[in-house]
Amino acid sequence: MQLGQVLNVMETLLTAAAHPEIEAVERFGTDAAPGGPSPAGVRVRYVDGALAYLWGGVWTSESDLPTPESLPPPAGRRPDRLAVLAVWLLDAARPAALRSWRLVGLPNLGPTAERGKAPRGVRIVCADGTSLLLRVTAAGGPERAPAEEPFPDWRVPEGLSAG
Repeated sequence: MQLGQVLNVMETLLTAAAHPEIEAVERFGTDAAPGGPSPAGVRVRYVDGALAYLWGGVWTSESDLPTPESLPPPAGRRPDRLAVLAVWLLDAARPAALRSWRLVGLPNLGPTAERGKAPRGVRIVCADGTSLLLRVTAAGGPERAPAEEPFPDWRVPEGLSAG
């Protein structure tokens, strides 16, 4: 399975989830594999103008992290928030093309006290055995992100599907 196919799954799930915080989901980049000059990924635009990105990355090492039961707050944790949401959506949809997925921490990434322990990636193993890392990064918007969960009643939709 190629990076583009995994990104198609993520784009479909993020769109179908209809999270009220997400204004738009779109693809970017042209690389067919992680590590090239035009990283391919999925861009998420939030209602407050912030952006977050899931993109094919290469990293020297990673550590598995547990999936939290609640989303991290948007303020200062936008990458973590998207990574957790992505894993929640994969857990709900269980796409047949993917064998497994997990949150990962990446060395030297995350808040100072949590370097390597904050969810800054999603490791995906495809049904054909291909393993890909989706890095998660973000950029703030013109409005201040909330420090508390802005949508505490939102749940992953039942029957969510990647196909």
